[in-house]
Amino acid sequence: MQWQSIISPKRILFFAGVLITLGLIGTVGFMMLEELSVLDALYMTVVLISTVGIGMSPETAAGKILAIMVIAIGVGTLFYAFGTFIEFLIGGYLADLLEERSMKKKISEYSGHYVICGFGRVGEQVAKEFQRSGKEFIIIDSNPESISHCREHGYPYVEGDAAEDDVLNAARLTQAEGLVACVDSDADNVFVTLSARVLAPEITIVSRGNTEESYSKLVKAGADKVVSPYAIGGREMATLMLKPMVSDYLDIVTGGGQLELRVEQLKLACESPILGQSIQDLQVRQKTGSTILAIRKPGGAFDTNPSPSTVLEENDVVIAAGTHDEIRALEQMVCTPGES
Repeated sequence: MQWQSIISPKRILFFAGVLITLGLIGTVGFMMLEELSVLDALYMTVVLISTVGIGMSPETAAGKILAIMVIAIGVGTLFYAFGTFIEFLIGGYLADLLEERSMKKKISEYSGHYVICGFGRVGEQVAKEFQRSGKEFIIIDSNPESISHCREHGYPYVEGDAAEDDVLNAARLTQAEGLVACVDSDADNVFVTLSARVLAPEITIVSRGNTEESYSKLVKAGADKVVSPYAIGGREMATLMLKPMVSDYLDIVTGGGQLELRVEQLKLACESPILGQSIQDLQVRQKTGSTILAIRKPGGAFDTNPSPSTVLEENDVVIAAGTHDEIRALEQMVCTPGES
């Protein structure tokens, strides 16, 4: 938080160091110049630093010069400390309160968003992909460093334990489109998944599982999909070694390469203007530049090589590949009139 950077340990040590050093110099100086006892010299130094102006005063010229130096440095240090305190009130603590209030107001308007539980290395990648796709999301994490990282990137967040109902409700889980449980611990992901499934029975949940044993537990807890970063990483490394050209192509398709190739899914609504038409009649490639890779009928399997004569029907899911502009053109072709 901002106030932590203002009232930092370095600043506190600086103030304490200046005052202690000044106290030692003043005490030793007055003992030598004014021939005072340790207690009287310390008393005079404290009086001068605090500008109280009562009690003893130096009698020698050298003592008066030392007193002027002690007063100047002491008053300057106290004014600096006072300024830091005011900065803490105005620019730190109050700013954090205003930021938190603004964040809560922003989150209260979210709907159809995604909830990311855990902002570690996996959670950060998920957030980047959502941001790249233009999807709204809210991050839940209890680690202050992770929250600070969210603040630096401007990501909306809720600070707390993602397994607690009030924290999930604060992230508007019941209004969300889906939840990603990617906390570091498998046990925590099970609790997060279970809590989310109870609160939002219809929501899509994708959970992270680090071990094979956690897969069945996460599925029983309510996860629709379970992903193992280690298994995916291992397969990717093997593919890079055994089939480098395939890996390069998949990297492009998934958005990791230099080309802007995207793979998107489009569900055909009942008002879609292309219902009842075949792929050949639509001339998708000629009109949009995109390519239909697969079609999935309601309740059926994927047709990964659809025939040009395939007729598109209501609730079909079309998987297509193309650049951002090509996919956008396809969306305008298949969408309900008035939605584009």
